[in-house]
Amino acid sequence: MKSPVTSFVLALVSVILTPILLFIEFTALFGVAMITYESANPLWVKIISVVVLILIGLFVLAVPVLALIMGTKSRAAAKSTPTEGAGLATAAMVIAGIVTAVVVVTQVYVIYSSFA
Repeated sequence: MKSPVTSFVLALVSVILTPILLFIEFTALFGVAMITYESANPLWVKIISVVVLILIGLFVLAVPVLALIMGTKSRAAAKSTPTEGAGLATAAMVIAGIVTAVVVVTQVYVIYSSFA
């Protein structure tokens, strides 16, 4: 089982990494929009560009969700054994939960803005 320190560090890394990945996703969204708008591009290029954008979005979401899952498991392990670290695991869960909520809201915004 991972220690609460590992989940806390991953939660902090997700706080730092998520805005960078969201910026990359928005940049990729503009590139995909240009690729799909151009009628000279073949259909397979348009499909691949959309799939790459979806994969980038899933990766952006995977980082804080992984931190949340690790924090949940670390907290459960810390609560079941007499070791310390439940507070650190709880902090990791809160941080990862907030970052996950921000990412989900941003992903919904990206999806709605792509159809507008």
